[in-house]
Amino acid sequence: MEEENNRILVVKSDEKWMKCNIIAVIEIGVCWMVSIISGDVIFIVFLGILLSTISLWILWSEGKVLILDETGCTVKFLKYKKYMKWDEIETKQLRVNMGMYYEGVLLSRCKEKPPNTGKSDWYVLKHPLSSFQVNFTGMHNPHLSPNRYVSVKAEMCAIDKELFLKKMEEWGVKIDSVRTLDRKIFFDKKGKMQTKRNGYGWKCLTFCLGIVLIYLLELFIFVLKSGVLIVVFSPFLIALFIILSIVCLEKSYILKMDKKGCTRKVFFLSKRYPWKDLRVKLVASEKSHCGEGVLFIKKKSGNSSSASETFSYASLHPYSSFVANFEVFGKMYGEKDALHEISKELFLEKMKEWGVEVEGLPKEE
Repeated sequence: MEEENNRILVVKSDEKWMKCNIIAVIEIGVCWMVSIISGDVIFIVFLGILLSTISLWILWSEGKVLILDETGCTVKFLKYKKYMKWDEIETKQLRVNMGMYYEGVLLSRCKEKPPNTGKSDWYVLKHPLSSFQVNFTGMHNPHLSPNRYVSVKAEMCAIDKELFLKKMEEWGVKIDSVRTLDRKIFFDKKGKMQTKRNGYGWKCLTFCLGIVLIYLLELFIFVLKSGVLIVVFSPFLIALFIILSIVCLEKSYILKMDKKGCTRKVFFLSKRYPWKDLRVKLVASEKSHCGEGVLFIKKKSGNSSSASETFSYASLHPYSSFVANFEVFGKMYGEKDALHEISKELFLEKMKEWGVEVEGLPKEE
């Protein structure tokens, strides 16, 4: 909710927020009781630490108070108090899909820029004391909000959008709403061109699936030692391995390109493809904001018709082909991005510079 006395804005959660968190505390308490009943000391300690961390994060992220005035922003939480001048706040972005809200503002004094992809939750979690979300009242996203928040219509660190933007304009504080081309994100430290990193979500999923698969294999081989159980659960292990392979090959990789070739990298694993062994083709892509992407196909991967070489070709031939999506700049911060994004302008510029033939380009007159 907000308060105004012509000089300040106060952003905080309303009274209904406490009702929501009482329900959350009860749920956490039930989980804790279940863990105690199980009798596993290690599990009890682990779950206790996890639940305590979640509780503290909820209290901090939704229970703090932001006091905004012409000079800067003050963050208050219990005895904690931190003041930041507006010129110390590196990031002031109007974003969509702000956690449980359709729209809000991200404020951060951290020099590391927030990702352009999706929600800013991971960024705020990574920089909890230097980045803050200001939500706009009445803009709950029912597809993202837990039922308890929707049912009581609680507002969390929210303020009226029109009032907020009016005051920012009055105080001369510029709030960015669209992105501009930052070529640096498409180059690594060694100067190689690369697709934009897909964030930690797919990497975490890949890592967790790998751990689960390794654990189950060790369980069956070294603990159960039962041929019957291994046969019974083999289809499950095979299915898990297939899912892990798809996530690794289609979602979690990053492409690095230089004048000699292209490297597909997943974690510490990488595969190098010289340009002479690859076909590079522009294709239509529903996953790209501009409706176009690029398909890389190994030349010795077998026969394929031109009609079959669509963007879904890579899903059917994951070991011999892969893709990159073209990004469109000028979108609002926080809009959903596609995987493996690269600037079309930059990509075509480098392909021409390196002498790599790109199929599907309009013929020059």
